[in-house]
Amino acid sequence: MEAHKDPEEEYSFLKETIKDEALKTKLKRDVLRMSWLGLIFGVIASFSFSAFHPLMDKLFKSDPQEVTIPEEKEEEDGKEEEKPEETEQQILDAQSYRQMQKSLTEIAVQAKKSVVEITGAKSTEDWTAAAEEAEHSAAGLIIADNGQQLLILGEKLSAEEAGEVQVIFGDGQAYPARLKKQDGNLGLGIYAVERSAIADATWAQIETAKLGSSKSVTEGDPVIVLGNPFGSGTAMGFGTIASTQKYQRMADGNYQFLCTDIAAAENGSGVLVNLAGEVVGIVAKSTLAEEEPALVTGYGITELKKVIELLSNGQSVPYLGISGVDVTAQVVEQGIPEGVYVKEVAADSPAMGVGVQTGDVITSIGGKKVITLAAYHQELFEKRSGEKIKLKVKRQGSGGYVDVEFDVTVGSKE
Repeated sequence: MEAHKDPEEEYSFLKETIKDEALKTKLKRDVLRMSWLGLIFGVIASFSFSAFHPLMDKLFKSDPQEVTIPEEKEEEDGKEEEKPEETEQQILDAQSYRQMQKSLTEIAVQAKKSVVEITGAKSTEDWTAAAEEAEHSAAGLIIADNGQQLLILGEKLSAEEAGEVQVIFGDGQAYPARLKKQDGNLGLGIYAVERSAIADATWAQIETAKLGSSKSVTEGDPVIVLGNPFGSGTAMGFGTIASTQKYQRMADGNYQFLCTDIAAAENGSGVLVNLAGEVVGIVAKSTLAEEEPALVTGYGITELKKVIELLSNGQSVPYLGISGVDVTAQVVEQGIPEGVYVKEVAADSPAMGVGVQTGDVITSIGGKKVITLAAYHQELFEKRSGEKIKLKVKRQGSGGYVDVEFDVTVGSKE
């Protein structure tokens, strides 16, 4: 005989079934809700990231990369020169000249990718005089890309001339620039253009300059001048090195000049390039001869490399303000001590501040003995602006030369 089910038990079973179904429905609803919420959150997060990405870049961007200018390798003494193989003498004609000009132009066009124009304009209040706007421009050279900025070497524009500084690249596009660091001694500075502002089309037209060695330049070498050597617009010129023996004595150093046979304007500027497409000289107003006719003359790049490296990294160029000459062996025989003879001390310079005088002979700087101006210059450039060093000199007194020691703080001329 079949047993009867308890109605209470059957009802409980139905309640459990309904409860399970309700739980499943609720679970599906919750999963669907979470999916929609996840999608909405993802969209919002995506827009937020896009909107705040530039700001976050500014807040957390990495430090700029340090710029390093490779040191030049010293030529080995006593190394025998290789004799060129004898070849048949070629007959030169008009076609040969055209080929030579074409080859030089190709080198110039490639090197020109690293040359820019730095302009500064101070607008006049009279809008009718726009054509007579006080404007100044100088050639610039692309030195390095530090990951944040494109760094450009050029003449320092005066505050009166500069106004708003811009750099015009080879494609004609102009970008705002700022003076990162300058050296008032040489009149050169490094300008910075934010690399994030430069368009892809401009990047395709520019290159970082290849720096050569001015020590390897000899008289008669072919040379190319690029930039603004003739006073207006960008141009290129071809000629030869006329002299490498001229030097300009300046504070704390002696800088080689490369003189050419290329005519120049009084306010010209630019760079000198060899046949390998390497920059071997920097042309500035301070290098141009005052006499007529003016010829393109540039600082030898070798002596500028350390200056360029310091300025590119935002560091001051060490400065004491001493103009000197080597005491040669012949002069030593006349009773003057071996060292660097002080011909002049710049006004308001660190050297003048501690009492260095004309006629002193520098024998040591920072604990290192020096007997030439080149050695003095090299030791000074190992120091940093603000660093205190010892400077030893011999000074002539009533009984002969006596030792005098100074504690001097290295400065900078900006």
